[in-house]
Formats: sequence, C-alpha cells, structure tokens
Amino acid sequence: MGAPHILLVDDEVLAIMALEQLLIDEGFRVTTAFDGKEALDLWGQDRFDALVTDIRMPVMTGDELARRVRGEKPGLPVVIASGYATGDVTQRLRATIPEPLAVLAKPIRVEDVVGALKRMLPAGQ
Repeated sequence: MGAPHILLVDDEVLAIMALEQLLIDEGFRVTTAFDGKEALDLWGQDRFDALVTDIRMPVMTGDELARRVRGEKPGLPVVIASGYATGDVTQRLRATIPEPLAVLAKPIRVEDVVGALKRMLPAGQ
C-alpha cells in the first residue's frame, strides 16, 4: 500500500503549512483544507486514511467535520487539535466521537500527531 493519505484541516495558514511539510517528511501523503466545508468537498473527491483537524474554525467546527466524515467512514482515525483541550473539552469530544480518536493541545507537536496516527492507522499502511 502507498503512504497513508491525511486530510489536514486548519484555518491558520502558517500552522497548516508547517505541519503539512513535517507530515510529508514523516512519509504521509497530505491534502490540506482551511475550513470544514472545503474539507468536506475534498472528502467527496478522494480517499483519506485519517483526519487531522483544528477544532475551532469558521464555517464548520472540527468536531462537526469529524462526525460528518465518520458518518461515511466509521472507524476513520481522527486527530483533533485544540487550544482549548481542557478535560471538559476532551471529555465532550470523546463522548461524541468514538475511537479511534486523539485530542491534542495546541500548539501541537508533530511527534504527537505522528505518534497518534501511527497508533490508530492499521499496520502496513
């Protein structure tokens, strides 16, 4: 199989560009979107192995995006980044989005994203 294809969504251009390059360096194939609507449009056009998204974005929140794509692909690995990853936020996300799910506090470290993706993606992908 080829490199796992990640849909990376964040409304912060510099953050998404830096993380995109680091994920590519780690061997992932990456497609970026800057809001949930753009991400859903891309979702309908391609096949993705995981979703990495910011939680607070214009147009559609990251958790709403995650629930929508999971409706089409249950079990899709999801990484949600939040500057507000308090215990309450994390608990709410875990209650509404089933595993496999990783909630990471911003600023996120690429090692944490890569580690979460490698844990959640099937071996050999």
